[in-house]
Amino acid sequence: MFKHTYLLQPGLWEVEGHYFDGEENRHEAKGQILMTHGPDLWTMESQIKISGQDRRDFLSRYEITPLADKASFTEWKSQVGGPEPIYGLFVLVEDTVMMPWQSSSGVYWGQECLGFKTPDEYQGRGFAFLKNQKASAWAFRLTRLSDGV
Repeated sequence: MFKHTYLLQPGLWEVEGHYFDGEENRHEAKGQILMTHGPDLWTMESQIKISGQDRRDFLSRYEITPLADKASFTEWKSQVGGPEPIYGLFVLVEDTVMMPWQSSSGVYWGQECLGFKTPDEYQGRGFAFLKNQKASAWAFRLTRLSDGV
């Protein structure tokens, strides 16, 4: 299996890139993601600030089932600031971490893919839909600031 650092190792990651709203307006995005590993639960806490007067910070906390030995996927859940919980998977496919997800009702859904560049850098691309309308998309670079947190 490919040796991923994101998800599989605790660490602090910087996020920089672009966020596109439902009308394809481009906004600067900057923030951090903290990945921690406990024996029974991994967590990922992120805070990403989106530029523009009508934008807000995206705060989220993911609760992740630790990856079993030799497994290539695991489950996660998050509230992500919305009215209902979000459920998803982390799926490892060679050099990519894929994250399909949907809300409990299925009304809100999307996907994110993180491509390995170096052990300290990933390239992220993702989208979110509300029913059958694109709500947002993003293109981020993740850079590891520290490991073993």
